[in-house]
Amino acid sequence: MFFVLNKIKYIYLPVCVIFFLLLFPQVNFAKISDKNAVKTFWDEMPIMPGAPKYFIRTEKIEKKTKSLNNHPIQISREILRIMLKQLSYKYERNEPEIPLLSTKELQLLTEYVPKALMNAKPNEDITFVIKGQHSSKRWALKEERLTAGRLFVSNNQLNIILGAVQVSLQPDLAERYQGNVWESTKAVYDIGHRRKEAEYEGLIVVFDKNQKGIYRKSNERKDWFVFTNTAYKQAKEKKMGDKMSKEQYQTLQQQIDSLQKKLNQPQIQQQKNVTPPPPPRQIQRKRDSVISEKKDNPHVVEQRLKTIEDLYKKGILSEEEYKRKRNEILKGI
Repeated sequence: MFFVLNKIKYIYLPVCVIFFLLLFPQVNFAKISDKNAVKTFWDEMPIMPGAPKYFIRTEKIEKKTKSLNNHPIQISREILRIMLKQLSYKYERNEPEIPLLSTKELQLLTEYVPKALMNAKPNEDITFVIKGQHSSKRWALKEERLTAGRLFVSNNQLNIILGAVQVSLQPDLAERYQGNVWESTKAVYDIGHRRKEAEYEGLIVVFDKNQKGIYRKSNERKDWFVFTNTAYKQAKEKKMGDKMSKEQYQTLQQQIDSLQKKLNQPQIQQQKNVTPPPPPRQIQRKRDSVISEKKDNPHVVEQRLKTIEDLYKKGILSEEEYKRKRNEILKGI
């Protein structure tokens, strides 16, 4: 009897599944597995059954990975934003570049990925499925598109593997006819893998051609990008430059001018006397000699050079400004 029941179960269960799929063909359950998920830092439930689910979370890395990650690790939100913003997308080679990530997507990643990196273990990656408004010549209006992938720091370098790039979420005509006007249930997406290259239309390029330190993992992997220490350093310098322009640069010239006036100002202690003042020409001659002596004083010149050098090292002066100020001081000798 037990054998008969088991046989019936194995026969009728597949039949019931097939019947259910035929009865509800529009239902397409989420494609992303949760079996490796560890901790979710942000998520958004699907709009309807079968629509994509969105999240930023930590996951156990794939089996047989050659090296573990440098997690937990700290990366500032602003530096992460600057680095990710360097990637742009071309859906065809002859079309102009558009940002890979929208403003909303960058905000999500820069807010939650640093937290995830600080909580991740060496055997965990950060995976994400996000969406944002994008526009291009290909579609008339801005529309929401899905991008997914994984982030991790290995060999002290930030890695991003893209599993899906700007996937359309617009329902097709058949879905609209069935009443689905919100979000497609036929979107195909993945979160990227070390051992398998993702297939997507178009290509990813580095937005700033002068930016160094960002490269593809290999010629065969158009979905895997590595940010070296050079890219991190340039992002850090750009962050400091942006901060200076807002908080310090407005008063920088005033500080330098005030410093030069202070260094050039002759500190002459005039003694009170009853003798009549010398003629104006004699006063001017004496003043010129004092100023000339002050300018030629090696201690003063050395102090001025040291001051602008300190400003340059702190990032307050750019290299061009530093060289110009240095030449001005040396010309005055």
